[in-house]
Amino acid sequence: MSEAEGAQPGADLQDLRGAAHDRAVLAEARVMLARRLGVPPGEALQHLIWLARDMDIELAEAAALLVKDGGGGPMGAVVAGRRAPRAEDGAEEPQAVLSDAEDVLRRVTAEDTAGDAELLEGLPADSVAKAVLDGTLDSAAHLVPVRGPDGNVADFLYADLNGVAKDMFGRGREELTGLRLLRTDPGAALSGLFDEYVEVLESGTHLERSSFLYSTAQRGLSRSSRMSVRCVPVPTGVCVSWRYHFAEDRVTRRLERVERLALIGFGEWDLATGEADWTPQMLANYGLAPDEVPPMPHDLPKVVADDDLPLVEEAVQTMFSRREPVEAEHRVIGKDGTPRHLWVFAEPVLGESGLPISINIVSQDITRRRGVERALAETRRQMLRQQARTAQERRVAVTLRRAILPDEDEVERLPGLVTALRSLAAESTARIGGDWFATRTLRDGRAMFAIGDAAGHGLPAAAAMARTRNGLLGLACTGEPAGRLVGWLNELVGNMDPPATGTAVVAHYDPSRHVLEWTCAGHPPPILVRDGRATLLEVVRDPMLGAMPGWEYTTITTTLHPGDMLFLYTDGLVERRDADLDERIVRLTGILRDCAPRPELVLDEVLARMEHDRAADDTTLFALYVE
Repeated sequence: MSEAEGAQPGADLQDLRGAAHDRAVLAEARVMLARRLGVPPGEALQHLIWLARDMDIELAEAAALLVKDGGGGPMGAVVAGRRAPRAEDGAEEPQAVLSDAEDVLRRVTAEDTAGDAELLEGLPADSVAKAVLDGTLDSAAHLVPVRGPDGNVADFLYADLNGVAKDMFGRGREELTGLRLLRTDPGAALSGLFDEYVEVLESGTHLERSSFLYSTAQRGLSRSSRMSVRCVPVPTGVCVSWRYHFAEDRVTRRLERVERLALIGFGEWDLATGEADWTPQMLANYGLAPDEVPPMPHDLPKVVADDDLPLVEEAVQTMFSRREPVEAEHRVIGKDGTPRHLWVFAEPVLGESGLPISINIVSQDITRRRGVERALAETRRQMLRQQARTAQERRVAVTLRRAILPDEDEVERLPGLVTALRSLAAESTARIGGDWFATRTLRDGRAMFAIGDAAGHGLPAAAAMARTRNGLLGLACTGEPAGRLVGWLNELVGNMDPPATGTAVVAHYDPSRHVLEWTCAGHPPPILVRDGRATLLEVVRDPMLGAMPGWEYTTITTTLHPGDMLFLYTDGLVERRDADLDERIVRLTGILRDCAPRPELVLDEVLARMEHDRAADDTTLFALYVE
């Protein structure tokens, strides 16, 4: 199998490893940032994306900077101060309502109702009750008393209802007429309404209760709502009208949820009466218990952190003197000594005289946001420092590469060969790798040339490249065969600190015999161009440098003819993540087949037609024409 035939699985594996490495770094960075900010991993990922955009770098690079910088600890961020929702307005637990209602139902069910129908049949006409029912826009019912043996009112009967009447379970005139009140609505006894109806009946007074929380139960179901009730006496009993505030309840619940989820509190100061009306979240924002009295505007600085007092006093003064809305951010020190950051907006309500008569105030607890902002700012500073260190390493790598590798026009002339060289560093400094080349004329008249690639990018790859190249040039003086030189080089690379790996093709050319003796250590195979044909040289699949200690590399012998051209290259020319490696090498051989056998022109045409990714990796091309 040729190197081209066997290279694709390795390239795919390298791509998979690269993608897996990027995902692993991103996952580690997300968890690390979540711990530092005190936020969930999903939110941390969003912050990491914003950091990358802000620093104008790729997400993978931002993640690598964060991971390379180290995890650090929490930077003062706090978890959101949201609490799990409770039953609104202190509503009774459903089971408690059911239990109490069942007790009432057991009591009233035991009473004899045999005379109810006779009571209704003997009920005289009541024009007053009829007028009340006809004139009421809300639900209304005519209730007549049912008295016990002791003469006291034991219950009420629904004598009639108006057409719009509905109870909490949706029952109207047809379902309720002729039934007892407590059997159909035990909540009347639980809420005290029944006793108040009796009081209206016996005293002739009126009852009016506005917007109170009402709960009742029926057949194992519990219902609650705010409602308003009016009760008036009529000749045969009482007339009751009621309204359920379902819509108002929904609005109230939504507002309470908004307060709880966004940590927003509302308050109002009545400057005339000196009273303050604050919502529960407003009290919580200022660290006050629900039963504590809110401070008035002139007392507000007393609950503010000392350092923020001038800001709050200035805001209060501005609001009263200029009579304009103000907004400010200040801290409140909790009972545990922990500061809470509040954003506050307040506006005066002016009377006809133009003077403030009340103050509306809104506060939002932004402690978590400020904690995240501080941690993000510190994270960004650390990433910038790490970015600067990385940039310095890249500059050193570029400088080292330029210092180690000779310029293309300084490559010495090799006996029996016309050479041309292109060595292109990656356009992205983050991807500068370890491409290298070497040439030397030996004392016995042979030409030694080599091309290689130290694995990795950046300063470590540049350092490994320098050691590998210099080591080969030193070993070349021994005149030993290419296989033995590469074996020694393999031991040298394997014992580097830090450990390194790489690929290389090392060759000796004897111009007197036109013989090429060469060894390939995991490198893309050379291409031989002869008589208008371009073919890959058959290679022995020896491992890359530094991978297998003690490995004996094979020296391959190839006879060359005058007019032949040998083409060597690094993987930066043929590897692309979006293309098949075999197809890329086939394309390269096709280009070489069509080129004129002049090394300089060959390199120019290959670079123009291969469309390689200059940003992804270094690229080195080496063409040698046999004279």
